[in-house]
Amino acid sequence: MPYKLTWERSGVYRQYYGDMTIFERRASFDAICSDPRFDDLRYAITDYLAVNAYEVRKDATMEIAALHIGALRTNPRLVIAAVADRPDIVADIQDFIKLQFTVAPYRLFSTLDDARRWIDRVD
Repeated sequence: MPYKLTWERSGVYRQYYGDMTIFERRASFDAICSDPRFDDLRYAITDYLAVNAYEVRKDATMEIAALHIGALRTNPRLVIAAVADRPDIVADIQDFIKLQFTVAPYRLFSTLDDARRWIDRVD
């Protein structure tokens, strides 16, 4: 499983590493949303900096974005940050945001420190 979830006081930090498939991205989403702590989350940070290979398909991006609709109705206070610097991953995240399925604030950063500073301002 090329991801690690770290539950923090007010949020969850998800780190992807190695070779990420669509199946594994979906599994990490399901693990977060099905956890009893999900309803109390204020933020979610996904860190893509240690990814080697990244599987992407437009239909899968749309499906995962659509799944956020129900999750964000359950927890409308959630803010989302992504940390990435690879052009293919950045483009996929931007496509996700452009779909506008998420009503939550969702920002993309090139460093984890910048993402955490933003979280602190909006949390």
